[in-house]
Amino acid sequence: MTSEMGWSAWNGQKRNMGDCKILKVKMEKFYAIIISAVMVATLAGCGGNNTVTLPSSEADSVRQEGKEIENQDAKHLVLTTTALDPEVAPDYNPWADGLVKFKEEVEKNSNGRYIVDIYWYASYASDAEAFQMVQDGETDFNFGAGMSNVDGRFAWQRIPFLLPDLETVREKLASPDSEGYKINSGLYADNGLKLLAQNCGLQRHIFSTKKLIKVPDDLKDETFRTYEDAIVNAFYGELGNVAIMPFGELYTSLQNGLVTATDQQIPSYIIENYYEVAPYYSYVGAQWTSYSLMMNMEKFNSFSEEDQKIFTDAAWACAKAEYESYKDMLSDAESFFDAHEITYYQPSSEELALWQQYAASLSDEWKKLVGDDLYKQVSELFNY
Repeated sequence: MTSEMGWSAWNGQKRNMGDCKILKVKMEKFYAIIISAVMVATLAGCGGNNTVTLPSSEADSVRQEGKEIENQDAKHLVLTTTALDPEVAPDYNPWADGLVKFKEEVEKNSNGRYIVDIYWYASYASDAEAFQMVQDGETDFNFGAGMSNVDGRFAWQRIPFLLPDLETVREKLASPDSEGYKINSGLYADNGLKLLAQNCGLQRHIFSTKKLIKVPDDLKDETFRTYEDAIVNAFYGELGNVAIMPFGELYTSLQNGLVTATDQQIPSYIIENYYEVAPYYSYVGAQWTSYSLMMNMEKFNSFSEEDQKIFTDAAWACAKAEYESYKDMLSDAESFFDAHEITYYQPSSEELALWQQYAASLSDEWKKLVGDDLYKQVSELFNY
């Protein structure tokens, strides 16, 4: 994690760079105005009935410049995320598809009053830092998960095998009237945050550098990469060696053997090129990653009702776009696996039952981590 001093210096440098960019844009527009004025004066000086008409492309250019000048006062809103920039990863990137839709909807429906600046791939802050910053109102939006180290109840979505499939998750968690969304809205509100929308998210599967992981015992000789989450570490920690490390260190750690297995969603596995160093992919699907679009509650309440609706509607448009992108991607994923000689495996019902029995043996741990009442509530909701 970046030190406070280092972060402040870097952030200040970034703001200065942004100021330079703004200055450059303003100067370009200033020159455009001067050029346009000279053209008008020249045309007027022709006198008489001689009418000179600008070619349509030039006329459009002048009008566009005028439009841009009118939008100079647009308010820039910062959105942080660990999703990859679509210019870097244009394919197999449902998160980016959703966030680009959010940006488009906010800017269109506000008539250009707001511009959403997306900082991709934790370029602004890490997951934990980004959550803290939006919680403190230092940024405008964050697209990520609730941090269980801040409030242990956020971990309920990671209870193994609780969330069964994409359509059930969309119906019971990732829709405006769903019970799961209402549960999460309350959790975010308790932490000073407005949950704009809950995305369906993606199922996580296990991949390895050495072999297919079919049953829990297959992990006993593996070193499994995890992240800062109590349920994740309790689940995998009982099965073998666990190494907690940042997402950005995973590829090289798999490459050099520091870790030999982990779990990720299919798009992460593809766009981060993990298949190059860990070509064994097993559809275990024990856990789920569902991201949220969130704002600081006080900041959200400071906007007009019209703007609040713009943000909320755009957030649900983001959720829909991600869902549709993920469905399309799933239908194509195994063609990608075949083309890149990835060995993939669907565990049998008997093998999956062993995973589920193991997860059930830790149910007291899940209750302790998220609380008895919430555990009962979500278990009933998803028929767990």
